[in-house]
Amino acid sequence: MLGLWYLGFYTHPAVRSWQRLSRLRGMANARPWGERVGQRLPLIRRAQLETDIGRLLDVAGRDESAAAWLLRVAFQSGLALAAVLVLDELALLEGRTAALPPAAGVLAAACLGALAYLRLRRQATDRQRALSNAVSDSLPHLAVMTFHHRVPVSEALLIFARCHREPVLHDVLCAGIHTPAGPGETPGDLPPPLQPVLPRSTAATYEQLGEVYGVPMFGALGSAVRRVTERGLTGRDVYTGLAHATYAERLAEARVTAAQTKTLIVIPMGLMIVPVLVLIGAPLVASLAGIFAR
Repeated sequence: MLGLWYLGFYTHPAVRSWQRLSRLRGMANARPWGERVGQRLPLIRRAQLETDIGRLLDVAGRDESAAAWLLRVAFQSGLALAAVLVLDELALLEGRTAALPPAAGVLAAACLGALAYLRLRRQATDRQRALSNAVSDSLPHLAVMTFHHRVPVSEALLIFARCHREPVLHDVLCAGIHTPAGPGETPGDLPPPLQPVLPRSTAATYEQLGEVYGVPMFGALGSAVRRVTERGLTGRDVYTGLAHATYAERLAEARVTAAQTKTLIVIPMGLMIVPVLVLIGAPLVASLAGIFAR
């Protein structure tokens, strides 16, 4: 019964005809089983996003593929494991006990893999933060440049992206807007991290950039552009209001970080008292132990 269901025996003929036609026309996007399950279960979807090496590499701006990254990390972990096993073998050949147990090699290999993953996550997070800060810093300038409707928002943002000290925003805008699909491929055939951002409209482009790179600031900018273009609101008020809200949020985060830093500074200062207490209390404890020993 499962085989007949998988072959579509229980599917209506009209549905089978539509599925066949959509596949022939390139309109069907056959998603993998894991992605379909993740869409129904948010926890699995979150785990897929966190462990998607291809997406992390794309967000971090690295040119290597997921297979190349995995092979490189596996090679480094294998070298660590082989080094521990070679040390053990040399110790056994000399007639001594093993310097390290084989489990230490496995642990070292696992630690190298975990550190490589954490380094990639850190690079992706730093790039997302840099993109968010670059977009938020450009909002007041967008309000000035687009006040008389002589310069479109996309061109103004691209101009200010060239002026930033870090070219991360300029690289994302150029790569995201002008990246076409491969030969024989349609945009829907590509997974979400590799889907090209088609220049349909400025608001849709920024919203799609926010989804692909995981930067909510792009989505907020797309919503602001949509309010200006579709609802006829003043760009000066919309962009300055968004900038004010963004800066207020960044100020609140900075205050929270400063408060946490004060707490983190107090902890080492408190731990510095422990050696002093040991130096003062050790003779007292030793004398009391000698008295009770008698």
